[in-house]
Amino acid sequence: MNRIKNIFPSLSIALFISVLFSCISAKAQKGASSVPVVEKYVVGYNDVTKMKFIDDATLYSEGWQNLAQPKFWQQIMNLPPDSAMISVAGTRQMLTKVSTKEWNKQSDIQKNIYRDSIRKANNVADSISILVTVGKKDFYEFKKVMPTINRSIDVFKQNGVDPWYAQAILLIESPGKMNTKSTVGANGPFQLMKAVARKQGLIVNKTIDERTDIEKSALGASRLLSRICIPYTKAMLDSAHVTYNETDLWFRLLVLHSYHAGAGNVAGVIRKINPTEGGMQLIQTVWQTSYGGFKNASQNYSQLALAAFCNFDEIIMANKDSIFLIDGDRMYNSYMSCKCAPYDECSYLGNCITKYENDFIDGVIPFDYFMSKVKSVETELSGLTPFKYPYNDDHINDIGFKLLKARKTEEAHKLFKHTETQYPDSWAVYHGLGETYRQMGQKELALSNYKKSLKINPNNEDGQRAMAKLMAKPAKK
Repeated sequence: MNRIKNIFPSLSIALFISVLFSCISAKAQKGASSVPVVEKYVVGYNDVTKMKFIDDATLYSEGWQNLAQPKFWQQIMNLPPDSAMISVAGTRQMLTKVSTKEWNKQSDIQKNIYRDSIRKANNVADSISILVTVGKKDFYEFKKVMPTINRSIDVFKQNGVDPWYAQAILLIESPGKMNTKSTVGANGPFQLMKAVARKQGLIVNKTIDERTDIEKSALGASRLLSRICIPYTKAMLDSAHVTYNETDLWFRLLVLHSYHAGAGNVAGVIRKINPTEGGMQLIQTVWQTSYGGFKNASQNYSQLALAAFCNFDEIIMANKDSIFLIDGDRMYNSYMSCKCAPYDECSYLGNCITKYENDFIDGVIPFDYFMSKVKSVETELSGLTPFKYPYNDDHINDIGFKLLKARKTEEAHKLFKHTETQYPDSWAVYHGLGETYRQMGQKELALSNYKKSLKINPNNEDGQRAMAKLMAKPAKK
């Protein structure tokens, strides 16, 4: 992400002087703006840890969760990448869902014809753009980000910075991932650029990158917020004679925009809008306004923050004192402690396995734990109905490819190899193994399994294309 790039040339002298006074004021008000922090016992598959999270009630008391844009992004964050949402540009009114694979198969002409049909069916004017947004569930791994939020809250507090920003940024920048470089060079859970990280005291060189250390990254981000983002946001609002309170949610969202797009770009947006007051209406106008480097991705940034808070709250507030990371365990343990009525048992236990599958795909549990729990459910089902897991090769193939799309190749490999022993004549399993080895860079093993798949099913067009592509380029070193 672009972090505070070329700030000073884009700000007026008056605004710069105002920033200096804001910095002095900020030092006097360190830690003043804060929100309640709740403590929860987080129950994983091998431990129980007490963690801290932000509880922002104003999100709901002011009605932010009801806005169309956050509601849209909530759906996208819960939507797997094999599906896409079609919506109206600007308003983000959701119209329908489509298969990502089928959509990508269409030509540009076919896509335009489909968009026109969607407009007509929903009475949308021809001049309004229709957007197709692929599901991002594989990216927004909220359960994985919990430990980093817990640790960052303490760092932000120690540095006198509102910990609300720690949770907001971690939920949307690189949730649950410590070493992920963006296309522009930002890295770490707070996605700091090299130059910015160095200015905030972090070591970034050929051998050390402290942006990938959660405490160091949190320290750098908190310094960036307290030294630049918050003071500059206050200064630009002072310059526009807009009153604010640092505890206002709309103010915090504007600070997030400064963090993402750079304070200079946000100041340009504020000048362009020329607001007379702050609040929800100002933020909604920011979402529709562009200036310099402040474009679509920047407009979406605070929308994503609101959506992420809502989805995250659904996880952490589901139970009074505890957060159960493994939905399968929560459901299965409930069954074991208080058995369901006989007519419900088969269906209930089948749903338990589905929950465990989702936990496995989401990366909450590893393969060995997943299979051990499936065996436990199998034991319970054995006295009720004939049962075999996996149900069929297509079912397990679907799970394996979801793992591959999420780049969980090691777990996908274990799953496909396990299924191979039960379905040794399945072309789908060998195709899955071929795809897995291809992702792992093991060309010969990939080709071998593609050949097995095509021998069983010569009409496997996906296998034919994958094999042709693999043979056309050299193996990865």
